[in-house]
Amino acid sequence: MPQAATFSTTPGQSLRLADILVRGSNNFDLVRLIASLAVIFGHSFYLFPTGGYQEPVTMLVERNFSGTLSVGTFFFISGILVTQSFDRNRSPFRFALMRLARILPGLFVCIAVLSFIIGPAVSILPLSEYFKQQSVYCYLGQNSTLIWVFPSLRSCNLLPGVFNSNHLPSAPAGSLWTLGPEVACYTYVLAAGCLGFLRTPIRLGLSIAAILVLHAVVPRAVPYFSDDHYTDALKVGLFFLAGVAAYAVRDLLVIRGRYTVLLVIAAAILQGTRVQEYALYVALFYLVLVVAASPTLRRVVLPGDYSFGVYIYGWPIQQSLNHFARTITSYPSNLVSLPLALLAGYISWTLVERPALNAVHRLVQRNRLATNPAYTQSKLMRER
Repeated sequence: MPQAATFSTTPGQSLRLADILVRGSNNFDLVRLIASLAVIFGHSFYLFPTGGYQEPVTMLVERNFSGTLSVGTFFFISGILVTQSFDRNRSPFRFALMRLARILPGLFVCIAVLSFIIGPAVSILPLSEYFKQQSVYCYLGQNSTLIWVFPSLRSCNLLPGVFNSNHLPSAPAGSLWTLGPEVACYTYVLAAGCLGFLRTPIRLGLSIAAILVLHAVVPRAVPYFSDDHYTDALKVGLFFLAGVAAYAVRDLLVIRGRYTVLLVIAAAILQGTRVQEYALYVALFYLVLVVAASPTLRRVVLPGDYSFGVYIYGWPIQQSLNHFARTITSYPSNLVSLPLALLAGYISWTLVERPALNAVHRLVQRNRLATNPAYTQSKLMRER
């Protein structure tokens, strides 16, 4: 098992975000895994009868549930790490290839399992009729390649006869909606990196300010995130932007546990005001950094990043459970859904996602060796 990296600060020196952005100096993988499980927990109150219980987060904060807080966590961490990825390598080719490799192989297999295994098992259509439906193959093609990200190209959102009589009918993979905004955010980072906006914190900060001002004045001028009212896509885009902003001030952003208490108190006081959501997510995101930097949690080194697989398989697993166990309610459903999603996440990472990332990494390395003689010589010297 790999050992966690260590860092130290001199007496009187505060821990900052920059200090934990070395692999092994944080536990973002564990935080994301917990968030992915929390998404499944939150969805259980919408995909199953509640049994008279209310989702606990909705009882504490307005207009949010554990799923939105978890998705916010995903996008905030992604904003930090994806921006760092381009900033450290500054290779558009490598950045785009690694981002696609992180999403598409796992997504393709998940949609194939949903279309060709789960779908025919739960569809009201006979098996022979199910596979004759063009929508099955259209659904696979559009959802596994992210074509549905473009609204004008959407045509296949459902699988024939699948989950029609569920508590939330005809929704095969509802969690996948976040992948569209995520890819759009990656594209923004790629464009900003190619234009040189990531080279200094000041340039990055000015870029963030320019996007916010442009959206406030002419929202239609901001590609993809052009809504002039509050939407889910715009909300997660702001979550990602918060992560980019945190990366921009990484050398200044102090991480200290007691500050979390003050931010949580402020968020509680501001509930019901016009700024309640901003206060809530500032407190949440700062808590994420504190937890990720925790020396105790850094001892828990996961052998892989299972969060993506858990996230994309969670909804189909829950819908399948609701199909076969009609009377099961929200809380008991998690006793089945969470372990199955963990297993699916482990299998997806081990058999699909990690091999795909390793293959792309080898391709990038070969490209470097072939096109950069200086890099080749440096690699040979290190190997000696």
